[in-house]
Amino acid sequence: MIAIRSLRKDDDFSDLISLSRQFFGEYETHHRDFFKIDHLEDEQIIAYFASFCNRDTRQALVALDGERIVAYITVYVHEQVSYWQVKRLGEISGLMVQPEYRKQGIAGRLLAAAKSFFAAQGVRYFAVYTAVANRAALEFYAQHGLVPLYTTMLGEIDAPPGPARDG
Repeated sequence: MIAIRSLRKDDDFSDLISLSRQFFGEYETHHRDFFKIDHLEDEQIIAYFASFCNRDTRQALVALDGERIVAYITVYVHEQVSYWQVKRLGEISGLMVQPEYRKQGIAGRLLAAAKSFFAAQGVRYFAVYTAVANRAALEFYAQHGLVPLYTTMLGEIDAPPGPARDG
């Protein structure tokens, strides 16, 4: 039976390192350059997940098969600028399920737990950002009632990489 709960500082973060590397590996396929990881140390991944432990406005929720973390969702609440009517917005910053555990409803359970976290924080709206090429994620979120809000456009400058030069 898969259990869903908040990440604890005494959990085995090695599972999260593996999941994160898989997450980034999959994400890199969604654009030839933009999502490529330059250099990522295990300590950076550990620090990232540790920053979600014991916090009021951010949480990492994990799915466990016994003691093994097989999936996660990271969520947080942030204050928007004062002129927006919606003052607080929930955000999902990552959702990953081990490939062999997919299609078992784990991602849906994690999303439901994230929504419960947001509700407990008094948040009405939440957002998630994903690549337009990530069709599986787009279908998953649509099946769970999320709708497109806005589009980010990416341009490319026809210049060799390197520091900017004054004309």
